[in-house]
Amino acid sequence: MQIRTDGVTWQEIDGELVLLDLERSVYLTTNASGALLTKLLVEDRSLDDLADALVAQFEIQRDDALRDAQAFVDELVEHQLLR
Repeated sequence: MQIRTDGVTWQEIDGELVLLDLERSVYLTTNASGALLTKLLVEDRSLDDLADALVAQFEIQRDDALRDAQAFVDELVEHQLLR
């Protein structure tokens, strides 16, 4: 999975990201973990890749990381921000 590049822009502000779908006028803000995952999703990544990054960065349990990564991906899908 990967963040759409057509009509989607994002900017980091104080460790958080604001993603904007210019075509649909939809925006999404993220916390620090969402910012990390968004940056990873500039390239094609798996759910396991995302979970591994959360474990490494925030020293959380693997099960929690998988659940958090899936919730973030679900949010991106809901807002049609993934391709």
